[in-house]
Amino acid sequence: MINKRRLVSTFKKLVRIDSLSYKEGKIVKYLSKELRAMGFKPYLAGKPIEGEIGNLVVDIPGKRPRLILNAHVDTVAPGKNIKPVERSGKIYSNGTTVLGADDKTGVAVILEVLRTIKEKKLPRPAIRVIFTVAEEVGLFGAKALPKRVMSADLGITLDHGPVKTIIHKAPAQQNITATVMGRAAHAGIHPEKGINAIKIASAAIASMKFGRIDYETTSNIGVIKGGRATNIVPDRVEIKGEARSHDPRKLKKQVEHMQKVLARTCARHRARLKLKISRVYGAFEVKPSSQVVQLALAAVRKTGLRPELIRTGGGSDANIFNSAGVPTLIMGVGMHRVHTHKEYALIREMVKGAEAVLNMVEGCAQ
Repeated sequence: MINKRRLVSTFKKLVRIDSLSYKEGKIVKYLSKELRAMGFKPYLAGKPIEGEIGNLVVDIPGKRPRLILNAHVDTVAPGKNIKPVERSGKIYSNGTTVLGADDKTGVAVILEVLRTIKEKKLPRPAIRVIFTVAEEVGLFGAKALPKRVMSADLGITLDHGPVKTIIHKAPAQQNITATVMGRAAHAGIHPEKGINAIKIASAAIASMKFGRIDYETTSNIGVIKGGRATNIVPDRVEIKGEARSHDPRKLKKQVEHMQKVLARTCARHRARLKLKISRVYGAFEVKPSSQVVQLALAAVRKTGLRPELIRTGGGSDANIFNSAGVPTLIMGVGMHRVHTHKEYALIREMVKGAEAVLNMVEGCAQ
């Protein structure tokens, strides 16, 4: 039932539209036009503090349960002037940018599923499509959604690669921003009067545990910046990192470890420390016996694949929907090697992913 060539054509059109995080106005305008052409009435709901536009939502009437279909429209850099290239059953960029398969495979699949439902006059439940903005920079679009929009019985976030694997469990994440403040001095005339913030920050990082902490906990230091010139003892350095875990106790322990190492190192070298800890999103686990999992397993089986429930180490809009009380799974739509110049969309998986979503819709209707 899925129109393969139309799906591929839609995907290629989508990736050609620039939509870096906070700059999604063009793609939201395009999607609004496409949805109106199908006879729907899309509307904006919830806008992050930053950014030029909010999330795009469309409600499709039907009987309960209400199903959320979700994908995000923003992409990471370098993501301007993407030129899709199709070869050997895959779609790549031309190598100078990412492709934007994360998450425009999901967006394309949702559009194709809606078109198929309309054309074939298929039975459907009540559907709420939510195209979110600013997902890549902290799930800020989903976080800005009003409570009324989060009202649903179950949900699917299309933000994953292999169709046979269904993600039912994801970790919580906390971010840490540390500013190490030393003392400036001339590096050549009287360096002994300075307190080198870069050296102190480096010593703290070297003493920290991060990377793979255990099978359900990870941590990372991803940004360090500071210093003004080679002839100045640097008096200020900012470090940004994160910790994630499926277990809230382990997450707390890891964040406390990072804080203690920073505080102890700064105290030893007579530097000051400013710390900020922020919660990015909560963990979720959807039980295998739940309605949404059973429907998803059946939907994937119907495509001819053998489904598998897995956990992920990443976050997505599904974390926000689950936190709002909507049991939501992450399903695959064929994106691979995301956030790299070698990113690609596997066409046969995009088609299988669309079939699985369509099966899920029909399963809900029954």
